[in-house]
Amino acid sequence: MIVRPVHASDWEQFITLAQGENWRVPQFELQLFQGSWSRFVHVADDQGVCGLATAVAYQSSAWIGNLIVSPQKRGRGYGAALFKTVLAELVEQGIKSVWLTASVQGQPIYQRAGFVEVGRIERWVRPASAALTEISDQESSQTDILFREDRIGWGEDRQPLLSALAGHGRVFSDEAGAALLQLWPDLQMIGPWYSRSTNVQQSSKLLDRMVAKANQAAELVLDVFAARNLATPLLGAGFELAGETTLMAYGEVSGIDLGSMVSLASLGSIG
Repeated sequence: MIVRPVHASDWEQFITLAQGENWRVPQFELQLFQGSWSRFVHVADDQGVCGLATAVAYQSSAWIGNLIVSPQKRGRGYGAALFKTVLAELVEQGIKSVWLTASVQGQPIYQRAGFVEVGRIERWVRPASAALTEISDQESSQTDILFREDRIGWGEDRQPLLSALAGHGRVFSDEAGAALLQLWPDLQMIGPWYSRSTNVQQSSKLLDRMVAKANQAAELVLDVFAARNLATPLLGAGFELAGETTLMAYGEVSGIDLGSMVSLASLGSIG
């Protein structure tokens, strides 16, 4: 078995393996991993692709989003080899902090590499229910608010990513922060969502506004910081708890304001 960068000829096997593990990302993210982010994609090759790892690096932070090994090859160290290779490349690039969401099975691998638990992430899903809701145009000023809140939270400028995400959705804001409703043809998500208020009632009002503008004929998903205690408003809005992971970090995290974060910009893959 060798760990190597992904090749163009690997993508069919890559996607088959990812889909087998219910890897859910919008087509937009997959296109980025096949394009400008391909340098952060590695595969384990043992007479064919039998494992994969994806990452994305910003200015000073990075996310390791997916670490998947085919069921037939597990327990042989392939996952650990993939992980070590990706982490080493991010550190060599000068990244200060590396983040990921860990399953119960993956957590020991990350702990041995020096990652520590910094929180819990809950995945909530609102099932499809009714007809399409017409979406009105967003206001550019609200997009600027989202850029500002994201920069305050992560301590760096991620505007190129957020501009691309916001181009396929709508930004909502209130006096405490801002959130993005992503409206991809294949997946709807809420995130990133930032609020400097811990008032659950205030968060509930913003949530209701976003749900009202979502496509009711498709499910709506978000990865929420469990510390926000939003179970009551989420259940009231028709969401169901679909799972929980551990948020882990490696390196220097003092410049990142986790307290302002309500939900991630992705389903654990890009932060």
